[in-house]
Amino acid sequence: MPGSGNSLVTWGRCVRLSLLPTALADAMAGFALAGMVGLPAGKELLLFVSSAGIYHGAMALNDWADREKDSIERPERPIPSGAISSGAALLATAALFLIGLLAAATLSLQLLAWMTAISVVAIAYDLRLRGPLLGPMCLGVCRAMHLAAPAIWLAPERLQSYWALPVGYGLYVFTLSRLARLEERSTEDLGSAPTKLLLIQALSFTGPLLYAAQLSHTWFLQNIERAEATNAHLPWLSTVSPVAPIVLLALFGGGVLLRQCRSAKSWTPAKVQAAVGKALRLMLIFTAASALTAGGILGPIAALLILLGYPLAHSLRKIFPPT
Repeated sequence: MPGSGNSLVTWGRCVRLSLLPTALADAMAGFALAGMVGLPAGKELLLFVSSAGIYHGAMALNDWADREKDSIERPERPIPSGAISSGAALLATAALFLIGLLAAATLSLQLLAWMTAISVVAIAYDLRLRGPLLGPMCLGVCRAMHLAAPAIWLAPERLQSYWALPVGYGLYVFTLSRLARLEERSTEDLGSAPTKLLLIQALSFTGPLLYAAQLSHTWFLQNIERAEATNAHLPWLSTVSPVAPIVLLALFGGGVLLRQCRSAKSWTPAKVQAAVGKALRLMLIFTAASALTAGGILGPIAALLILLGYPLAHSLRKIFPPT
């Protein structure tokens, strides 16, 4: 593929462009977590730029860091194939991180510090912390912090109430990463490890969402009482409790993970790979359910946009494989 380094497809593969919907989903759910009732607009859109810049900067750095290993195991990747030089990939990494941090700085210094911390953890993972525990921990911390970023900027007090959502999301990503590493084990070495990880995933998926559903219902009742006391008019979407769809999505995701445990009486690498695929797809379900905590018009619209990201990501993967 020499000479194709400037093509969109080649660069899209380098920065894992097919994963963009998940990065934007984290930010969208984060706005709901911050208690917004309307769609993000104006300068708020810069947070999407910040999140995407840092996320894809980390993906490009990951390709650069793995260039020697990929030259043996995946020589078709952009850098080992010669389609993109290692210097160009490193320059793109720096540019994406810079764009992400500048966008955050435009919004607030507090957000800049938060996004800088995410960048540091992501860079540490790409360059150094790839161990069996530290690697998954870094990934979990990054995704949890991405989800919490809008609330850090707009409404830290809301984050104190809904802390279980980013914590549960981070634990889910941690166990997902641990599960993905089991694909390399032989059938004899797998034992019950995948089952244990899937059980933790089911708890980290369902528990925080059920807690958030209860909290959101309480906030919903309080808003109704305030509106009635002041004779204020509420949009019709604000008069519908979000608890039912949040609970349904929570139970659906937990049920999918539990069924994976029951269907695999004896684990094989292929079965683990299938479980990882389903767990990856459930991440958008979690962020969609998290978005519903906002209530009002933002909750259902944000959840719908996040769920629409799945077919988009599936289509993008045909052009820009995520691995």
